Amino acid sequence: MIVAKFGGTSVADAPAIERLCRIVRARAADRPVVVVSALAKITDALLALTGVVATGDGNAVDNAVEALVERHDRTAQALPGGLAAMPAIRADAGALRGELRAALGRPLTAAELDAVASRGELWSSRLVVAALHGAGIESAWVDIRPLMLTDSRHTRATPRVEHLNAKAQGCFGPLLEGGRIPVTQGFIGATAEGIPTTLGRGGSDYTAALLGAALQAQRVEIWTDVCGLMTADPRIVPSARTLAEASYDEAAELATFGAKVLHPATAVPLVRSGIPIVILNSTEPDHPGTLIEPEAELERVGNSPIRSISWKRGITVLNIRAPRMLGAYGFLRQLFEVFERHEVVVDVLASSEVSVSLSIEDTVHLDKLTRDLSELGDIRISQRRAIVAVVGVGLHTAPGIAARLFTTVAPINIEVISQGASATNITFIVREEDGPDVVRKLHQEFFGSC
Repeated sequence: MIVAKFGGTSVADAPAIERLCRIVRARAADRPVVVVSALAKITDALLALTGVVATGDGNAVDNAVEALVERHDRTAQALPGGLAAMPAIRADAGALRGELRAALGRPLTAAELDAVASRGELWSSRLVVAALHGAGIESAWVDIRPLMLTDSRHTRATPRVEHLNAKAQGCFGPLLEGGRIPVTQGFIGATAEGIPTTLGRGGSDYTAALLGAALQAQRVEIWTDVCGLMTADPRIVPSARTLAEASYDEAAELATFGAKVLHPATAVPLVRSGIPIVILNSTEPDHPGTLIEPEAELERVGNSPIRSISWKRGITVLNIRAPRMLGAYGFLRQLFEVFERHEVVVDVLASSEVSVSLSIEDTVHLDKLTRDLSELGDIRISQRRAIVAVVGVGLHTAPGIAARLFTTVAPINIEVISQGASATNITFIVREEDGPDVVRKLHQEFFGSC
């Protein structure tokens, strides 16, 4: 069997869901388990309800929820058999209205946010099941939440993998043996007490990988709107090329530093089992995409030692200067205890004898973070920065590659450089507005076209 995950753009509207049905039909012999994201932009629209709730206007809440239901209804009407999904969607929308009205005039808690955000996947999966039935494909709706038990860290919960491994086969196995295609939700889970949780943005990929490992799938397919991992973001570099193969490590590096094709944690559950991932384009289903395997051979793209360039905007750089760290031990432990205390993830780190520069993406706790860090030394904050990650074959053994790279991007200023932590990656930070130009210059230099 296989796991086939369809992202938001692959279930965006009726034509997208009809393509999904054709893809699933073509893979019926592989016995697919289908995992879906919410319809494109629905999760953002659901989270935007928090602002409506804060106004205290119950009628505005009702209207905003109804607008979301109407989008699903329009999609259902355009799908053969699609209207069969609407009673369940409307009933759940009624429950959502009640929850939001109970919170009028105050901020939603993290647990309430998860309950709101989880509706997108619950509704889209209902539509997909109805569409599959309408296309003559036997399918079954499966609620992932009793299987995907997590801790209570709302908005970025950690799944209890041992529970999923113990229960998944018993849930999905009989459906597959009976010739039915299970359709379930990515991104969402629940605590042991049944309180909804989410795995963080992009978590549907992670759900698919966890299910793939639990079910010992032949492969995990990630269906999206591009033809796999590419040499650069095609929205910035139109001539970007698709990588035919990639390793787990390479894919993780690219995903961590901005390649939004794949969630960074996706490969983790599959590494031990050696289950491959295939990135595919739902609008071009015949394209082979990118095959990601544990032992993939990293071949050069043309004559370039560099295989891909990714970037991530919205970065904040913290520079901590502490002369007392010279010759002292324990300083870095104290430094990272501050980040642990505030649950802030560090992306890039560079250090000298008396200073440390590091980057973060989540700035929700920035004020508290900098207050605590100021006890360790002088703090300088630089916002609106971008991370550029260059992934290549043998970068650390290619003579002159760093000089060539940094000469290419001149005169753009490079503020932080991190090299050595990964055998295939050189990472640096520039001003956010310079990011696209840096990517284009590097692509022109190493791949010969933009």
